[in-house]
Amino acid sequence: MNRGVLIAAAAATIALPCSGAAQALFNVAPPKNDLVETAGPEVVPVRVLWIAAHPDDEDTNLIAWLARGRNAETAYMSLTRGDGGQNLIGNQLGEALGVIRTEELLAARRIDGAHQYFGREYDFGFSKTADETRKHWPQDSLLRDVITVMRAFRPHIVITTFSGTPRDGHGHHQVSAIVARDAYNLATDTVQFPTSEFGAPWRPLKFYRLARFSPEDRTLSINVGEYNAFLGASYQEIAADSRSQHKSQGEGTLRRKGVVWDYLTRVDSRVPAPPAKEESSIFAGLDTVGKYIVRDGRVTPPTGAPPIELEAVADRQALAQGDSAKISLAIFNRGRVPITIPAIKVDGKPRTVLPDSAYRWTQWYVGRELSQPWWLSTPRNGDLFSPKVSGISEDELEVRRGAHIYVRSDPTGPIYLSAPIVFHYVDRVRGDVQRPLIVAPGVSITLDQAVTMARANAPFKQLLRATLRSALSDSAPVTVTISLPPGLTADSLARTTVMSAGATRTVTFKVRGTLPRGTHELTATATAKGKSYRTGYIPIEYAHINPQRLYRPSTLVINAADVVLPAKLNVAYIPGVGDNVAPVLQQLGVPLTIVDADDIPQTDLSRFTAIVVGPRAYQASPTLQDNNDYLLTYVRNGGRLVVQYGQAEMQRPGILPYPITLAPRAERVTDENAPVIFTDPQSPLLNSPNKITQADFNGWVQERASYMPSTFDSHYRSMLAMNDPGEQPNRAAILAAPYGRGTYIYVPLALFRQLPAGVPGSARIFANLLGGNTIR
Repeated sequence: MNRGVLIAAAAATIALPCSGAAQALFNVAPPKNDLVETAGPEVVPVRVLWIAAHPDDEDTNLIAWLARGRNAETAYMSLTRGDGGQNLIGNQLGEALGVIRTEELLAARRIDGAHQYFGREYDFGFSKTADETRKHWPQDSLLRDVITVMRAFRPHIVITTFSGTPRDGHGHHQVSAIVARDAYNLATDTVQFPTSEFGAPWRPLKFYRLARFSPEDRTLSINVGEYNAFLGASYQEIAADSRSQHKSQGEGTLRRKGVVWDYLTRVDSRVPAPPAKEESSIFAGLDTVGKYIVRDGRVTPPTGAPPIELEAVADRQALAQGDSAKISLAIFNRGRVPITIPAIKVDGKPRTVLPDSAYRWTQWYVGRELSQPWWLSTPRNGDLFSPKVSGISEDELEVRRGAHIYVRSDPTGPIYLSAPIVFHYVDRVRGDVQRPLIVAPGVSITLDQAVTMARANAPFKQLLRATLRSALSDSAPVTVTISLPPGLTADSLARTTVMSAGATRTVTFKVRGTLPRGTHELTATATAKGKSYRTGYIPIEYAHINPQRLYRPSTLVINAADVVLPAKLNVAYIPGVGDNVAPVLQQLGVPLTIVDADDIPQTDLSRFTAIVVGPRAYQASPTLQDNNDYLLTYVRNGGRLVVQYGQAEMQRPGILPYPITLAPRAERVTDENAPVIFTDPQSPLLNSPNKITQADFNGWVQERASYMPSTFDSHYRSMLAMNDPGEQPNRAAILAAPYGRGTYIYVPLALFRQLPAGVPGSARIFANLLGGNTIR
């Protein structure tokens, strides 16, 4: 969250983020809505709230049709931020992925015109049942979050994506529909949910469920392919652009012209609407309530406002916490009638800005709180983020972090303007670039890793890189000191560099020694201008979303494990999706070469003792599929190929040497503590060079295995079986087969999650996959 306060340099009252008593001085609240009916004694918008579990669970077709086509004030509430998913565009997982997916939802909403809300629930990964999900998300906490949003947004229509039954598959999906219906029923209950804590009671009027997955159950069909001449696109085309913002999940969507049907099922109505099967409009019945204006199923659109823009440009990109930056503000009147700025007086009268002109002034902004995802400002409480749900939409929070002001125009009346505070510059290649002003520590210090692994009682050598980012307003020397655990030494314990304002520098230390088995910590401290800094941030930057920063302490946790490596290793690694495995293998001392899928044909594969393919690599890379025969030839000639899990693409002929099948809902073991059965204790993969025991499956995170084959060819050897409670064991966690003179190993076991988390057993298992006896 980016907060600060403006110190007025002119006789202007403009609202920018502030804290404490100053907030009241600058508090210019935005209008409650800008899409309202224009007649009647009481002006009330039609509001629609969509509720589901994850980013990309919403139906953007209907959201675009509602918000852009029918001018209904529409919002989507995602219970989670999608932290437990995969990442097709980078290696961020967990909370970092949640930040990306939050910004992707906000980018989608900027296109389809809806608001965006979130719950506090952390996406802990795939869940098979509602009961399992409730163990992670307390039901009372979940319901309180949804009630808070429902009373704040005050929807007349509630829509869910899912049914709340086992047919939804994912336990998160089931729970999202169950809690939505509970909130619909209980939003008026002021005993269980008192007004003092949850706001005034509210009574939604209609409840629908998306019927796209079961069109035979539909009660309402909507043509989302309807063309809007004013927008120059159909609502499906707008929705396709919105949906395509979910790039981390590979949700790119085709624009389609012509009629495109979408379907809803009416579950409940509290207004005298026609019978569900006879209903012709989602708004049916609402026009019988005197507060609403609905004509032919369309909410009356607002009258147009003159084009006016507010601009707020900072004199720097990063502002040290507690320091101040000069903000140049301007209001541009691009319309045909004059406007006035009531907060800015000239001879006691509001300032007038004529058509095709601008008014400019400056104010000072003081950075109070660090710019970071607000829900990560304090540690999680289990699988709930700590900050409470406020009832303010995420898009409104974005507005409040910027500059905002009221102007007037006749006959329109008050107009609310807002703009982000940005640092504005030109790039010779990209052109116009605008970067949000951030509030950061005077000096941020970030180690290139937070967790690493080492072999216990074996030589340890690592380059420790500390990235320094200055938010100071002038040049200053910065000294970095490191504190090492017993057993390690460095070429220096302190280094000094001079940093100019806004500069970034990397300081490197050579660390070596040996460590006993266990967990050890290394810390780094930056000192500048008499102040010490022990935190830094990881930038998260992609072209389709606003940049963000993830803060963490400048501490490196080293997990030293008893790992024996096969002799004479030389490993090639072909990266996959959300893949952080290769760096861990290198930390363990595995000689490793990164090989791009495009380079496979011209690479001498015979020089490698093993080749590893990263998770979901075949799904993400058609080139890898095209070049797969080179890998299979390598195995036939005596090589060892280790392929981490994939999805349905692994069933295609020519990918694996022998066939497998996956169920329509692929089997997985989501309980990270599920018992593991050694079905072939004598397998070389469980004995050489490390003796694998039950202790190697302690301390796992999120899951045991993903997308496990339900059947596999008899050429494969299996050695482990596991299952979630109440299910039959699956024996496909690791499948190994002799192929020609070599060995092919397929690994649905979730080592890709365990290695970056520093789980010792995962390192011992992976070392065995890389070498040892040939499977026969």
